[in-house]
Amino acid sequence: MARICIDARPAVLARGTGIGNYTYQLVNFVAKLDNEHEYYLLWPDDQTKPWPLPPNFHYQPMTRKRRDEAVELPLWLEKQRIELHHAPDNGLHALPTSHCPLVVTIHDLIPFVMPETVRRGYRRNFLEKVPEVAHQAHRILTVSQAAKRDMHNVLSIPEDKIQVIYPAPEAVFKPGDPARARNRLHAHYDIAFPYVLYTGGLNSRKNIMELIYAFAKARKYWDSRLLLVITGELSSRIQGMGMEDLPGLCKALGVDTTVMFPGFIPMEDMVVFYQGADLFAYPSLYEGFGLPPLEAMACGIPVISSPVPSVTEVAADVALLFDPEDTTGLVRQLNRGLMDMCIRQMMSERGRTAAASLSWENTASQTLAVYNEILGETREIKGENR
Repeated sequence: MARICIDARPAVLARGTGIGNYTYQLVNFVAKLDNEHEYYLLWPDDQTKPWPLPPNFHYQPMTRKRRDEAVELPLWLEKQRIELHHAPDNGLHALPTSHCPLVVTIHDLIPFVMPETVRRGYRRNFLEKVPEVAHQAHRILTVSQAAKRDMHNVLSIPEDKIQVIYPAPEAVFKPGDPARARNRLHAHYDIAFPYVLYTGGLNSRKNIMELIYAFAKARKYWDSRLLLVITGELSSRIQGMGMEDLPGLCKALGVDTTVMFPGFIPMEDMVVFYQGADLFAYPSLYEGFGLPPLEAMACGIPVISSPVPSVTEVAADVALLFDPEDTTGLVRQLNRGLMDMCIRQMMSERGRTAAASLSWENTASQTLAVYNEILGETREIKGENR
């Protein structure tokens, strides 16, 4: 038995984001798989109610104020005799210590690769903190072979220190009745016609403007009622990061009545948006992984996508790919994805198989194997030093 700390704060404070969902699923599936080790979850210090987890899981409220955290967290780790600490949020709140091996999950290197798409404060913190933590960590977990290559090339991390463990779509994403989904969307979001769907956040790296341009060009080939639905909360902060006013762009292109922005979508409704879609489009310029295409595939929805790792590494023969900077190519794949019935059927069937090849149980199991390997190594070293 060992005493393991996982920083679970992102699962509460950032649920709905990639890192928040990763942390949430990892903790819950580790709890289902392991009743041997004792787990101590760092938890928000704001009176957030703990989850109903097994008795070998314990909660420790911990500030995220950096100065206070820098003092309190190392002292707490030592006092509790924590034997392994896992920081799943790129290591931004990790504080390596000499007595406790650190595992850090680094999801991507966006602030290095596309710095112009990241908020200034976050970028500065990431560029200062992550390289130091990555070199001091005992092991780095990441979500794709592409992200591993970036860490080796950009941060000069030895490849044998980095382990790829794929995330997975959540179990809620599964095929459903499109008619029922559309009835719900009509009632709650005033979406009444067939639609192409995009989900996955709004900033310039996501390349939403290119999708809107392509949609405007391609509409002459389709039923004029077809919509483009773009989920995510529009805000001045998002638009200030190199994004034009998206509704204004739609108006200028004459598609302001056919491009819809329903805003932030809660998790319970997101699956309905997938199930009701005719096609899912993902034009991102860069991702560490890129889970939304696999969520769509899990729901049986045909996917067109830029070559993000989730598609090229897990579902290479499933989606229709396009160069995200080639509007003509995107128009071509929009047309094929909507109008070629044979391709649509193939994508739907193969997509479900590809998505089913990943599971959070496997992700948690592989992560547990890393924990146990490191614990074995450190105990062996301590034994030799006696």
